[in-house]
Amino acid sequence: MSSTVAVVVGNLLPPAQVWRWPLVLCALAALALALARRRRLWWVAAGTCTGLAACAFAARLPLAIGEKSLPVRFTVAIRDGWVESTQGFRTRARLEQLEWRGTPLQHEREIELYIAGSAALSELPGAGTRWQGSGELSGGARMPLGSGVLRVKSLLLLRPLPGGPWLDGVRDRGVGALQRAAGVSPRLLRAAGLASALMLGRREELQEGEVTSLRRSGMAHLLAVAGLHVGLVAGFFWLVLFGLGVGPRGRRWLIAVAVFAFALLSGGNAPVRRAATATIAYLVARQLGRPLVPLPTTWAIVAGLMVLEPAAVLEPGFQLSAFVTLALVRWVGPVQKRLVALPRWLASALAVALVAQCASMPLVGQHFVAVAPLGVVANLAAMPLAFVLVAASLVALVLAGWWRLAGAALLQLVAATQWTLDGVSRLGGLGSVPFPPFVVLLAGVFGALAALALTRSRWSAAAALAAVAITAAWLVTPLPRPFPHELRALAVSDGMAVLVRSGAGAVLVDAGRAPMEAWRELSRARVHRLDALVITHPDIDHIGGAAVLLERARVGALMYPLVLAERREIGRLRRLARERGIPECPLAAGQLFRIGDATCEVLWPPARPTSADNNASLVMGVGVGGIRLLITGDLEASGEAALLASGAAVRSDVLQLPHHGSRTSSTASFLRAVGPVLALAATGVSPRFAYPDRTVAERVRRLPSVLVSQPGTVSVGWETGGPLVLAGGEGVRVHRRQGRERE
Repeated sequence: MSSTVAVVVGNLLPPAQVWRWPLVLCALAALALALARRRRLWWVAAGTCTGLAACAFAARLPLAIGEKSLPVRFTVAIRDGWVESTQGFRTRARLEQLEWRGTPLQHEREIELYIAGSAALSELPGAGTRWQGSGELSGGARMPLGSGVLRVKSLLLLRPLPGGPWLDGVRDRGVGALQRAAGVSPRLLRAAGLASALMLGRREELQEGEVTSLRRSGMAHLLAVAGLHVGLVAGFFWLVLFGLGVGPRGRRWLIAVAVFAFALLSGGNAPVRRAATATIAYLVARQLGRPLVPLPTTWAIVAGLMVLEPAAVLEPGFQLSAFVTLALVRWVGPVQKRLVALPRWLASALAVALVAQCASMPLVGQHFVAVAPLGVVANLAAMPLAFVLVAASLVALVLAGWWRLAGAALLQLVAATQWTLDGVSRLGGLGSVPFPPFVVLLAGVFGALAALALTRSRWSAAAALAAVAITAAWLVTPLPRPFPHELRALAVSDGMAVLVRSGAGAVLVDAGRAPMEAWRELSRARVHRLDALVITHPDIDHIGGAAVLLERARVGALMYPLVLAERREIGRLRRLARERGIPECPLAAGQLFRIGDATCEVLWPPARPTSADNNASLVMGVGVGGIRLLITGDLEASGEAALLASGAAVRSDVLQLPHHGSRTSSTASFLRAVGPVLALAATGVSPRFAYPDRTVAERVRRLPSVLVSQPGTVSVGWETGGPLVLAGGEGVRVHRRQGRERE
């Protein structure tokens, strides 16, 4: 366990590379002393030095990246198909070469690759091909051992290279064979997409609604190839070989080969490697007549994989797979013994479901910002369905390439089981609730308790109960609100996400750049429902998190400018809204309506398009609790002039500075017309550019007005008719002026 803890610490605070060999020597010396003296302290020292040495050897992002990006040249091999996202098309690639300013960089083996622009899906590089190109490498300074993300602005920046990973080509041909077996039937094509995900790790053909439904019900692990799938494949081959009369020794060798082949064909991600290694080690040990002690063996495999790939600990899939597996090995037996009143098979199934649910809930909540308390029931019902799906998908994959009719027949079975699973997932998702991310101190306490709970210590049961109690208490504890009305700039990393709350009502204007951040911040603020999600315009730093909100949150309505309704980015959000049954409300100047306690007046843009760029941003006055807020999106100077010329009533107490406070907006005439008490530059905590602009800041101060930038979450609260109270942010105190009070 000490090496595991050391790798976790090393990811947060990686040792300098100059310490690589000294740490190796220390690990060897501690190991020699541990073998000679058999003292636990030396084993701990050996594990700690080994984990830190692995982090010192690991590739890391250049320090210059920070939260920004660097121009790089690269060579990649495409591993999977492409998935459309708000930031372009996304896939997984094997990174072969990476250069910055002509200097080779250390890099991880795999990386996420995004391609922006207007390329069609058919034009994108296929799986199993190699490409060279130029793009931007981005990553977070908080996790320097992470692989980062590669972004390419256009297909024109890529050129093909000969060769490519043959195994990924085989996987791609498997996907094609399943699709050909499905023919033109939408039902069978959907089943082929699920079979591709389960057998080949290729998830691009899965429907968005299906993934969302399973995630909401706590059953998303069924789609992420990991230990469950390895176990099901091993069980399927055991049944087949047993039915064929193969003896125990022969069965073990053949199952080990099948598991190894499945790990390769499914893409070989970290959870699959862990599970396949554990399964093969168990089979080989049984074959040699040396049974393994389950818990220490599982810890050893997890620690070994983390030492070989320290950055794997950052992956949610690896964390969930390792933690849940350890919990199952440690606690299924004791829990099953407590269920003596139930039949043995039911007690075993219920123990597995309860332990898996309790172990996965905090990690699922931390990474995916929602948990499903009814997931225990859903997972109990899903287990036999999962076995049928895996078995049918495996046989369909084998048959589809040479006997299409038989492949189609197996896909019919996959489709029928998939339909049943959809019903189970809807049941499990009924009680899905947002999970606020742990604060740092609480996360540390939970981690320590969880680690202790996964040992044979006499305190392990108390630690396990305490970890479960902390999770439950954190989930249900309400967050006090000091004011009935609030304007909150959410702490997304880049872009704009502004929450307006009054009483029980909540409206979110835009959703920042990163997909999960707005959802995570809403959960942190204990916002369980949005009366409306308002999109001012389709720039990525305003809509990046909107799709996740529509998929996972309870949203009353989707609102957007009418003139931008046909933009591709808005169109994707509209499709998601229709799939979820969320009403659409296209907006144009002159509309007046209420959302909860707020009165909203649309001031811009008009119904007839005058511009398709930032000047088509939604401008809306929001009156709540005696205060008027003016939302302006990314309106530019010419748009401000047109708005003023239209005679719109822009006078407001609080102004969201147009275009984050850039120098292309917030003209002196516009600021005078609005006359805000407070001007908010909603930029995110790590904007790509330096906002607000100094010239704009000076104009705001001359009004005079309080200028608020955004180093973190910024909250402005007030009582009805009372003064504005600012919490967070960086403001400038100004004198009071008659009729207007600044705080």
